[in-house]
Amino acid sequence: MSTPILHHYPPSLFSEKIRTLFGYLQLEWQSVIIPPIMPRPHLMPLSGGYRKTPIMQIGANVYCDTEIICRKLAELTGDNTLYAPGFVAERVARWADTELFRTTVALNFRPEALAAQMSQMSAADMEAFQKDRAELSAGAPIVAVDPAAAQADFVSLLASLNASLRQPFLFGDAPSIADFSLYHCLWFVAGNAANTPLIEAWPTVQDYLTRMQDFGHGCVTELAPQAALAIGAESEPQYPDAAVDPRYADTLAAGAAVTVAPNDYGRIPVAGKLLSWNGNEIVIAREDDQAGNIMVHFPNIGFEVAAA
Repeated sequence: MSTPILHHYPPSLFSEKIRTLFGYLQLEWQSVIIPPIMPRPHLMPLSGGYRKTPIMQIGANVYCDTEIICRKLAELTGDNTLYAPGFVAERVARWADTELFRTTVALNFRPEALAAQMSQMSAADMEAFQKDRAELSAGAPIVAVDPAAAQADFVSLLASLNASLRQPFLFGDAPSIADFSLYHCLWFVAGNAANTPLIEAWPTVQDYLTRMQDFGHGCVTELAPQAALAIGAESEPQYPDAAVDPRYADTLAAGAAVTVAPNDYGRIPVAGKLLSWNGNEIVIAREDDQAGNIMVHFPNIGFEVAAA
C-alpha cells in the first residue's frame, strides 16, 4: 500500500483532526502543504474540484472529507476502538464537525479575535482570504451564528464538559472518533490569542486538550505538490469492495454518470462514474488529463449525488 498523503495547511482545524489521528495511530504519512486559498493547480486534478481541506491521497485513490478519511485510517490500521462506542460517538463526532464547528468559526469573528487574527496577516492576505471564503460558501455562509451568541454557547459547552469529564476521554480510557472531532474545534479556539482565555478558565478541559495534543502527528515527511500529482498519475486505483446499494442510490446504478457535492458549503460538484455507494461511502471514478485514472471517495452523510 502507498503511504498516505495529506494535502493540508497548518492552521486548518479539520487538518489538525487528521494530523492528530495520524499521531494516535502512529502512522507514517507524507505532507503536502497547500495554500489556504485557491488556486491549487496540482490538487484540483486529483480531487476533481473538491475544495474543502484536508484531502487524503493513497496512490490514485483520493479521500474527501475527514469523516471518510478517519474511517479509511481506522481500516488501514485495523483499529477497532475508534468506532467501538457506536452510534452515540459517531453522532457526537458529527455534531462537533458541524454545529460546534460553526460556533468556533463564529468566535473568530468577534472584533478582538479578528484583530488577533489580522495581526498575523497582511491586509492584502486577509482580503484575499475573505474573498476566497465568500466564493467557497457561495450563498451558504459558514458563519451563521452571531459571534456574541457563539461565545455564550461555547462557554456553556465548556462548563458542561469540564463538569462531566471524569475519565481520560469522552467514552472511556481510549479516545473514540468523537474525541478527535471535539479536539480539533478546541484546538482551533485555543489557537487564537483572544479566544485562549475562554479555555484557560476550565482546567479539566485544558488537561483533556493536552492529552489529545500529546498524541503528536506521527512520522511525517514533506512531499512536493508536483510529486503527489505524479504519484496519482502513475498509480493504479484500488477498487472498492462494496457495490451500489439501491437503498441509498435509488435508481442510480453502477457506471452511471453522476456528480457528488457537499450539502452545506463548498458545493462544488465532482463528476465521475458511480462505482460504489453504501452506508458509509460513495466512490466515483474519474479520468483526468493530468492525474490519469482516479477514484474519489466521499462519506455518505453530508453529500448529495445527482445524475450528470
